[in-house]
Amino acid sequence: MSRSAAGHTLRLGLGILWLLDGLLQMQPGMFTMDMVSTVMQPAATGQPGWLTALIAWSIRLVTPHLIVFNWLVVGLQLLIGLLILWPTARAQRSGLWLSVGWGAIVWLVGEGLGQVLTGTATFLAGAPGSAFYYALLSLMLLWARPTQEGQNLHRYGSVVAASLVLAALLQLAPVFFTSLGIAAPFAGAAMMTQPQFMRSMLDAVANAAAAHAVIVNAALIVVFALLALWLWLRPRHAAPYLATGVLLLLVWVLAQDAGMFWSGMATDPNTAPVLALALLAAWQGRPRQWFQRRF
Repeated sequence: MSRSAAGHTLRLGLGILWLLDGLLQMQPGMFTMDMVSTVMQPAATGQPGWLTALIAWSIRLVTPHLIVFNWLVVGLQLLIGLLILWPTARAQRSGLWLSVGWGAIVWLVGEGLGQVLTGTATFLAGAPGSAFYYALLSLMLLWARPTQEGQNLHRYGSVVAASLVLAALLQLAPVFFTSLGIAAPFAGAAMMTQPQFMRSMLDAVANAAAAHAVIVNAALIVVFALLALWLWLRPRHAAPYLATGVLLLLVWVLAQDAGMFWSGMATDPNTAPVLALALLAAWQGRPRQWFQRRF
């Protein structure tokens, strides 16, 4: 496991995210059937038969013991966060392995594989899912070696670049070239409980996207693809990292509704902050050569 400053930043961020997820799981709505109807059941929509059956089975298993189950999830996620943040390497490795295992379970039955098999998955709404990145980044920390720091940093940045490529590919689905399809992530976020200024902003973005569906979706594909290429071709320069950070912030606020924290049913901050953490880890490890004026 890497002991570098970048690896430390990534581990610290993951630990904090798991603690935050544990605290979010303590919201009153999580102990009611709202958790089943708004978090678990939507993950089964549009999925292949085997995954729908698996999610349905998990719902039947959880529903009769919802309160106990939720407390177990709270305890497990807080434990993962605490172990990852613990000062000893043995505890950190234990926490990271738990992060891999629980993250994979959540990604499968809680997030429905990030909806990527439905044909309507979009990075704007969080695909391929934050739990996927929790597990992936945990594995990267477990496999990282201080003697291969350059490769470690390249991998952290490559996670973000590859995610942008995936984002572009997902937007190629025909549904996103229609008014309803491209506006859906923004309109869906606007329907959640939140301050009026957020709802108004999301409604405005949804209306603009619907009015110019083809142009907006084509622009998203181009931006995602160009930023991915820029990150790969100029890994030592600041500009692509700054531009990607701005993009992630915009996606998080305008499409992922800032993690839907105001809804009372948020289970995590969504994917943009996790990718921002990987970007920050790569940023922190870059040499001063980054800040040359030649971008």
